[in-house]
Amino acid sequence: MKSGIFALCVFAVCGSASAAALYSQPDNLPSTGGFFSVGNGNQFFTQRMADDFTIGGGTVTQLRWWGSSQNFQFADLTNIIGFDVMILGDAGGVPDATSVLFHSQPATAGLTVTPTGNLSIANAIQYQFDFNIAPLNLAGGKYWLSVGGLLSNNFGDAFVWNQSSTGNSENSSFYYPNSGWIAFTGADLAFEIIPAPGALALMGMGGLIAGRRRR
Repeated sequence: MKSGIFALCVFAVCGSASAAALYSQPDNLPSTGGFFSVGNGNQFFTQRMADDFTIGGGTVTQLRWWGSSQNFQFADLTNIIGFDVMILGDAGGVPDATSVLFHSQPATAGLTVTPTGNLSIANAIQYQFDFNIAPLNLAGGKYWLSVGGLLSNNFGDAFVWNQSSTGNSENSSFYYPNSGWIAFTGADLAFEIIPAPGALALMGMGGLIAGRRRR
């Protein structure tokens, strides 16, 4: 069973395009709960979460997600010392464990961590996590992002990944030690896949230049 605790024109185009995400399931359900997601099998909870995203292709340089501590002991991130982050291919509606396209274990201190001003259903401080990565080229298709918390005390506060109201209401869970990825429906997780800075802006500027030449 799933565990959850519940000229100026050019600048305008460039500014908006450079901030756009390749894929976005924003943090638009704050304080409504989320799902435990662990980064290894030694923790009290054994559930690791993943959610799917489909893109037309692009170069990813940043991953963003939202979540909080369980607040069993601490309302902040005292017990969450890092994350295990993966991008996987798709295997017929679940993550493909044989196709790990990206895997890293950043320390929390190495991320840009920003309080959102919201509290979870357990009164924990909710945060936005930004992780800059080396450019990762992804072809058009369906992929999965998985983020699991790494803890100082494996029996202390777990990481809770926020929900989003945006998406296809599909996600997947893995239960350590070896359940394999299992498809679930009814919820989406809050995250964004962000392209190289200026990539979309260049596309917008190219369109403006092309339009000018046709006049």
